[in-house]
This record gives sequence, structure tokens and C-alpha cells, in this order.
Amino acid sequence: MQQPELGRKILELRKANGLTQEDLVARCNINVRTIQRIEAGEVTPRSHTIRSIFAALDIDFDQIQTSAPPLPSKNAAQWFLFAFLGGLIYFILAFWEAFMDYQLSTSQVINLSPWKYTMLKLSIMVFYSLFMLGFYQMGLIWKNSWIKPASLLAIAAIVVCIAVDLYMFYNIDTDPLPLMATKAITFGSIYTIFGFGLFKYKNEFGNLAIGAGIAATFTGLLFISVVLALVGLVTLAISEILLLIVLYSAFDKIKNQQAQ
Repeated sequence: MQQPELGRKILELRKANGLTQEDLVARCNINVRTIQRIEAGEVTPRSHTIRSIFAALDIDFDQIQTSAPPLPSKNAAQWFLFAFLGGLIYFILAFWEAFMDYQLSTSQVINLSPWKYTMLKLSIMVFYSLFMLGFYQMGLIWKNSWIKPASLLAIAAIVVCIAVDLYMFYNIDTDPLPLMATKAITFGSIYTIFGFGLFKYKNEFGNLAIGAGIAATFTGLLFISVVLALVGLVTLAISEILLLIVLYSAFDKIKNQQAQ
């Protein structure tokens, strides 16, 4: 924990214990001016001084260190903004992708431009990956052992699925049903994990995180069932709108923290 977060934490805990600065001084044998400067964030005390202060407040400093999230880097806000914009572009392109894939599944004659189809699929892969990297960054800042692997798995899955889509496009004799079922189960499993991870952000984002977690989990379960995957496409759109709002909220939260 670094300044000024450390000073704010000590001030918060001191007041929660009903102590004045003089009371705290009497407990830990540190002069009052030092306490004032630490709480104001003017100085970074040595490790043994910090431990003495937290011991006087009856707080386990090691536990505080473990639970406290790392301070976001200067680029964290920009990361979230780029991820949000990437996710927004992906979300728009996904409707075009769905229309093209529907044409392919209902027409025996392929009248789509191979160049346009390939560029669309590659664009989907790039912008979806950027979208998920935003959540990986969230997993680093607000420690989350579910979101980090789920976001990386989602990136790996989109790369493989786009490759499969392009293979099927250029090899029209391939039976698409087994591959489509595999894709549904894969993304369903990932979104289920993702949903559980989002629940852990309820302290940071409140009901928004809970709603996004429910939508992602429900979408994942629909995809895993395969037979309800088409319904899952509807809930997926709702889920991804909520994910975009979560990302923008993360951007806004970090920007405000850095402005303080």
C-alpha cells in the first residue's frame, strides 16, 4: 500500500476506532507531527513505523496488504477506454456477422465476397480480443482469479472459432453442426466462468456487476445446452451491453482515482 492511499486508510481506521491523533501517538510512540504528515500523504513511512501504527489500531497489516488492490498504472484508464471502444465496434460488427452467417446457413449458393467475409471475421477477432483485454486488466487491478483466466480463454476461443469459420467458408462440404455445437459449448463454459467472476465485483460496481454476472452466467448455460443456443444469442447481446457499461464504469472509476 502506497501514499496517499496509506494515509487515507490510517485516517479512516483511526476515526473508526474513535481515536484522536494524540491517542494514536500515545499507543505507538510516534510523534504527532509524523502521524499528521503520514495521514496527509506527505511522507511514506518505513515498514516498521507502518506496522507499529496498524498494531496500535489492532489491525493485521499483512492482511490489509493482501486484500488491498494494487494501485492502477497511469495507462489503466486508457486501457479501459480502448477496450470499451473495441468492444463497442465488435458489438456493432457482430450484427453484420450474424447476418452473413445466416445467409450462409440458408443459401446453397455462396454470393458473399470472400474478401469482405474474411475481413469481417478478422475484425471481429481483433476487436473482441481488445474487449476482453479490458477485463483482464480489471482482473489485475481488482484481483480476480475468475476474470483473468476467463478473459484469456475467451481470446483464445475467438481466435480458434474465427479460424474454424473461415475454414468452413472456404470448404463448403464441411458439416457445420458438430463444429457449431463445439463452439457453443466452449463459449458457454467461458461465459459461465466469466459470470461468476463478475459477481466478485459487487463491491466495486454494485448492482451493475451482479446484473452483468447473472446475464453472462445465464447466457453461458444456454450455450452449453446447445439446443437453446439461439436463445443464448439474444441474452448474449444483453450481456455484452452490460459488459460494455462495466468497462466504461471501470474507466470512469480509475480516471477519478487518478485525478484525486
